[in-house]
Amino acid sequence: MNNDADSGSSISGLTPSTQAAMISQNPKILPYSGNLGWVDPCPRMLTLNTTIAPWDNKVMRHALSYAMNRRQIVDVVYEGAGGDSAVSNFIFPTYKALQPYQDAAKDILAPLAEYNPDKAHQSIESQGYTMGGDGHYVGADGTTLSLDVVGPPFMEPWGRMVVQQLQAVGVDANLRLIEWGIFRDQTGRGQFTGAVDWDGCGSVVEPWFGMNRYNKTYVNPIGAPGTENVDNTNNAGRWSNDQYSALMDQMGSLPVGDPRVKDLYLQAVQIWADEEPDIPLVQTPSLLLFNSTYWTNWPTANNNYVQPPDWWEHFLKVLVTIQPAQ
Repeated sequence: MNNDADSGSSISGLTPSTQAAMISQNPKILPYSGNLGWVDPCPRMLTLNTTIAPWDNKVMRHALSYAMNRRQIVDVVYEGAGGDSAVSNFIFPTYKALQPYQDAAKDILAPLAEYNPDKAHQSIESQGYTMGGDGHYVGADGTTLSLDVVGPPFMEPWGRMVVQQLQAVGVDANLRLIEWGIFRDQTGRGQFTGAVDWDGCGSVVEPWFGMNRYNKTYVNPIGAPGTENVDNTNNAGRWSNDQYSALMDQMGSLPVGDPRVKDLYLQAVQIWADEEPDIPLVQTPSLLLFNSTYWTNWPTANNNYVQPPDWWEHFLKVLVTIQPAQ
């Protein structure tokens, strides 16, 4: 507002209401696009370490998914921006090129966004847990059903909501915020139980790139660093499925646009949805602001010459494209 910065984003805490307030006080501020902003290609997720019981059991993973009130996350974290369209049921962002794949698998993926506390309770109790007097489930051995969730500081809003919703169904969940570099190292080495992140991020025009991140070839022993990709580690949850991985290998050998990709994709999605190695949460609308006091020709939705975030390497394109305002 004071013209001390030329760009800013919701990573620093910007919300639709604060964006509106800022624009009203400085007409030189340009939003990327309205209240929804720019959709980041990395939907938020709850990643589980599938080598640790009971999260090695897909029934328990589905139980946590049923506990997630994704629309509530949208309403609280995004102040409702995006509405139901901001709810996520898979690893893909809501990009036009990916929509045909989303549509082809809509019946398979729809259950992954279902909020159903009753099903969460039924699933947990089917595995021998009983509700304790403190409102948390207890296993046959007397151990409380708990989940330690880690996240970097900027993931706190999502993490708080996840923990709150898990607590509501009887899981003794807690959130630990850790420095970004430590977060990447520990999750990459499999030294975590749960994490709020964007584990499946990657696909923007075709399905293979993001889905292949769950290939068993990326599974390393606990303690060994994983293969870094898109700011975090491929298959950090160390889920291993032979059939899924074989389908990824086949899909990866085909050129983009090959009609055979669709059938392989549908087979792989069926496996992923049945196993739910990660829990999809919400899309990631990011509010981006640019200040036109000193520079013009910023990448807005109406001038979309390049993806707009300033934390990516291709921001160099922006730096050589903006023009002096005077």
